[in-house]
Amino acid sequence: WESNFQPVLVDGFCGIRADFHAPLGDTVRHEIVITPKMSFGTGHHATTYSVIKLMEDIDFSGKKVFDFGTGTGILAILADKLGAAQTDGIDNDTWAVDNAEENVAGNACRAVRIWQADRLDGVESGTYDVVLANINRNILLANMVHMKRILKNHGILILSGILQEDETAIVQAAAAAGLKKERKAEREHWLALSFENS
Repeated sequence: WESNFQPVLVDGFCGIRADFHAPLGDTVRHEIVITPKMSFGTGHHATTYSVIKLMEDIDFSGKKVFDFGTGTGILAILADKLGAAQTDGIDNDTWAVDNAEENVAGNACRAVRIWQADRLDGVESGTYDVVLANINRNILLANMVHMKRILKNHGILILSGILQEDETAIVQAAAAAGLKKERKAEREHWLALSFENS
């Protein structure tokens, strides 16, 4: 992966690089150093890029954040850098959890916890101000009600891993769960959508 990993810049907001790249300096407001190994989430894929774009306009200061399917931990790390009071992340893959924990430590995060799980059943209701889920259509649909359940009132849900042709199904399922569509980011036929828990 090293030979194929080039730094990613999401405008001037966030830059993602590997530890063997030179620091990005003042070209970005937030810099994340990722060693991806076999985990998903380097910013190169359109879905991760689009979630980061939507995160730019959210005030994370003092918020509690949940990252469902954390992969490398990139989104949890960014939430921490944006001032979240606590960020929790889960992944169903042991390798991903280990990788995310390494990346969290490497970015000197203040308050990020990662653990292995593939369900939201055990997560306390009404706990989180922001829930992030960059996974895939089927898992998003299967967990829509659970994601809504763990959100506080007026909390924000950001979903990605969505192809353009799946937008209607996702929006309808979210509406049925009581989530109101707010914003959309689009890149290379992939979408990221944000919703408010209304």
